[in-house]
Amino acid sequence: MAVKTEKVRIPMQLGSELRIRPTGELALSNPDLELEPSEAVADAVLEYSFDPETREHVIHVLEPLSFKPRP
Repeated sequence: MAVKTEKVRIPMQLGSELRIRPTGELALSNPDLELEPSEAVADAVLEYSFDPETREHVIHVLEPLSFKPRP
């Protein structure tokens, strides 16, 4: 039987660190900045999902820096 996995959007800034545990638990930090992650100032937005049945981690880049218009 297929297990429905929830997708999580993760805003990333340069210098951000994303840690993924074998259980699918996420930890996001940015040692250079002490700001709350926000898609408004993100350099890229990732979409993450974890299938506990197959133990597969899927990361999809939704909005990379190169496609984001700069003022």
